[in-house]
Amino acid sequence: MSIKCAKVSSAKVQIGAYDASKLSLGQFGANGVLTNPGISIFGESFQVGIMRAGVTIGPPQAIPGLTLPASLEVTGVANYFGLLEIFGITNAFGFVTGFGGRMENGISIKNGVDVKSAFNIGLAASNFSGPTVCNAPLSAPTVTAPVGFIKINNGKCTGNKPFDIPHWKGEGKRVRHVCAEGPEAGIYIRGRLKDSNVIQLPEYWDGLVDYDSISVQLQPIGDRHYHINVIEIDKEKVVVKEADDKPFECFYHVWVARWIDPRNHDEKLHVVYDGESPDDYPGNNENFLIGGWDYDHRETQWGNE
Repeated sequence: MSIKCAKVSSAKVQIGAYDASKLSLGQFGANGVLTNPGISIFGESFQVGIMRAGVTIGPPQAIPGLTLPASLEVTGVANYFGLLEIFGITNAFGFVTGFGGRMENGISIKNGVDVKSAFNIGLAASNFSGPTVCNAPLSAPTVTAPVGFIKINNGKCTGNKPFDIPHWKGEGKRVRHVCAEGPEAGIYIRGRLKDSNVIQLPEYWDGLVDYDSISVQLQPIGDRHYHINVIEIDKEKVVVKEADDKPFECFYHVWVARWIDPRNHDEKLHVVYDGESPDDYPGNNENFLIGGWDYDHRETQWGNE
């Protein structure tokens, strides 16, 4: 038996058995309540196989010129208690606030500004294909950037390479030093010789440095007059000797130039070259990260102010 009516006006509509479980809800007594303890299907749902939900909403009945573009529209607040699964594309036009954990196991593409005002924990690798701006302290055990730009702060590029740290004992004070400069990638060891005349060179220097560039400075300790000389240098050690075979004690510095490219000893540092920017460097620029340039200051001239 079927009943067909053009219009039905009713305070309540009940489908199936009487649902007494909702009697404790105050809103249940209001007019305009539709109850259905079974499955509800609205619109033309293209379900294949078994039903997957108690309420299934599909697009409206296909009527040329009248079919609506959306299957469901909610104006106001929508509450979800439990698991929300979305199979497809999600577009959010407006402000989205998340209180709780969020896990993404796929690709996340962001074409706009991403602002984070809370702690951000990353347990996997992060790849950035564009400039990255950091306006707050950045802490990382290791930052690897063979090719790329890291903007640390704003300012002019003076060529200086400073570091700035809190004063170890003075509260409210800081210490700023500037790194030493030279026309080579120089590295050193230093120490004190006592009861020995041999300076042991680091094993890791082999293949990394040009041993022909080694220089040694010696400073005798004490008020006696010594004649200390370097008598032998090889990849493992520097041997020194007092001319009169007297026992001695001294400080030492050993400096050496590191290869610009350990795989290609013909690659030399071009200290002065023609150009308007570091991009004009005549050597292999992949061997360098230029402070004030690769850190995205990009100042090619001294400022006038």
